[in-house]
Amino acid sequence: MRNYPINNLETLALELKTIRRRLKLSQQALAERTLLSRRTITNAETAHSVGLLEFTRMANALGYDVVLRPKQTVVFEELATVFADDEDLHHE
Repeated sequence: MRNYPINNLETLALELKTIRRRLKLSQQALAERTLLSRRTITNAETAHSVGLLEFTRMANALGYDVVLRPKQTVVFEELATVFADDEDLHHE
């Protein structure tokens, strides 16, 4: 069984679950904050059928926004990886 995300939906689901756990919130507590069912939270965290509205409500309740960005856009967290290739060139 694989244990890594293979698409954007699985990546988003894993990230929401990770954030919720880091904030020490149960699925039930998040459900109450978002006015969603606990089953909806479970479905979202396992990349099952959940609408954008539900994902957005969960993200907002966890202190995040849902944002679209072009796939080729580099974000701050990826900068070290992007520039690592340049460092390798300087050492050759």
